[in-house]
Amino acid sequence: MTRYPWWKYLIILLVVIPAFLYALPNFYGWYAAVEVRAPIGTIIPPVATLQGWLQDAKIPVTRVSSNPKGSTFFFPNDNAQGLAETLLQEKLPANAQVILSQMSAEPDWLRAIGGKPVNLGLDLRGGVYLLLRVDTDAVIKHALEQDSGSLRTFLRHKDLQYLAINNTNPSSLAIEMASPALAQQAQKAIAQQYPDYAVSVLPKGIIDVTITPDAAKKMKDDALQQAIVVIRNRIDELGVSEPVIQRQGMEHIAVQLPGVQDTQRAKSIIGSTAQLEFKMVDDQANMADALKGQLPPGTALYYGLHGSPYVLYTDTVLTGRYLSNASAGVDNNNGESIINVSFNNAGTRIFGDLTSKNVGKRMAILLDNKVVTAPVIREAITGGRAQITGFANLKAASNAAIELRAGALPAPVHISEERTVGPTLGQDSIHDGVMAVLFGMIFVVAFMTIYYRAFGLIADMAILVNILAILAVLSLMGGTLTLPGIAGIVLKIGLAVDANVLVFERIREELRHGMSVRAAIDAGFKKAFATIVDSNITVLIAALVLFQFGTGAIKGFALVLTIGVITSMFTATMMSRGIIERVLGKRRIQKLYI
Repeated sequence: MTRYPWWKYLIILLVVIPAFLYALPNFYGWYAAVEVRAPIGTIIPPVATLQGWLQDAKIPVTRVSSNPKGSTFFFPNDNAQGLAETLLQEKLPANAQVILSQMSAEPDWLRAIGGKPVNLGLDLRGGVYLLLRVDTDAVIKHALEQDSGSLRTFLRHKDLQYLAINNTNPSSLAIEMASPALAQQAQKAIAQQYPDYAVSVLPKGIIDVTITPDAAKKMKDDALQQAIVVIRNRIDELGVSEPVIQRQGMEHIAVQLPGVQDTQRAKSIIGSTAQLEFKMVDDQANMADALKGQLPPGTALYYGLHGSPYVLYTDTVLTGRYLSNASAGVDNNNGESIINVSFNNAGTRIFGDLTSKNVGKRMAILLDNKVVTAPVIREAITGGRAQITGFANLKAASNAAIELRAGALPAPVHISEERTVGPTLGQDSIHDGVMAVLFGMIFVVAFMTIYYRAFGLIADMAILVNILAILAVLSLMGGTLTLPGIAGIVLKIGLAVDANVLVFERIREELRHGMSVRAAIDAGFKKAFATIVDSNITVLIAALVLFQFGTGAIKGFALVLTIGVITSMFTATMMSRGIIERVLGKRRIQKLYI
């Protein structure tokens, strides 16, 4: 009888079988695919019609799948994929999304049990890398503009007469009070009402209101976090699978978009502020004077998309934060490209009150401080729906609708760095990485077999299972494999066999001391176990530190190394021991060749 407990064999099977199954999708390759998605409010033909168009154009389709988000067409090569994209873009409505992608070719039964291949990073799959700088100073400026209006209301409510409120620098306001005595009263009231400001009284009854450093830091941190959320939402609208979006430093965001080919559209949608505002038009203002800078109090000069000037009241009566949906479409009356917007409950109430009180007046709709349209309010609009016109074509309206649905960025975003990785480079990286793993395996297998004979083959089997387990864990957790990650796998092949070497050398030592074969094997595994744990824990600590403090490629390397440490401890001890005990069985072994 084998001396190894049955429950340990059961654990080995419960690890090895899932490792094999969930690593299997990585060996089926990829299909060139085109995804078709219809935003809310857009009607596209059924899947059968789309497939008919492709068949009529003699474009080979290998598979078709549908889900609630849209349909996906699979093609045998990149050439057929490109032809299909061109055809579908010509025939479908302009705001329908036609997205090039790469889809796994694993069979349906593997997909049904949750099997999927490891996500490939930008360096393997190709795509776009963007380093975005968020203009966090604009957040402070915007906060001051908003608070200057609320300060006016607050001082009037407190019967504290002021003469003027002006911005003195990007982080402070100067309030000119009617007298020094009022300045002292106002200073105490403002300090109590606005805890984020340092309030001090200057000579001649002027109050200096400055944002505190802690409040400014918090505003900037919040703006960066909000920008990450908005950018992620916009990328989801673009249909990019497994993007990497990470904060870098105090004002930068790194964005990796694997597989993206339409880089200009991605950059324009990601970087657009998409700040939607509604302001009332001052039709009584003299435009000639306004162009010379002579503006009525409480107004500012804005320009339209085509350069037309508008004099608008500075107070924003409604913003995009009250939107519940936005979709592009075509006006049935004149064929003009429009965006249909609907407001949430609070927005519906505000918009209804606004239009009720301003019938006959013009209201400007601004997107990123540009007047898109300034229609006359003909009647009260209480249904919570409106239309935005003034777009050059349906594609421009569709892009703007995506930005509005995803939300407005809290501050302008600028592209500090851009790198494009072509698919050829990605394929070369994958090929070189696979060859490195393959040659590493061959050399290790050859050495272990020659040096340790049958025991070396057992160690080789453990290494193979270890690699499959790494791929399976990465697939299940949705991890991303990068080129440094492949380097981590190659490194882990050497580290994994090191544990077996410790065990085998310990067995050799016990045999030289005259122990029986069974006793030597038992002592070898038991006595080497503590050393194996110690060495792997030190590697694990280093990997965790790299993962915590590293970014990008360093994280990919550390992730693979961490998974490999955990799996190799299992394969080198429990699994190797189980195979050895199963091979020996009930036989009495007098001499062991190791």
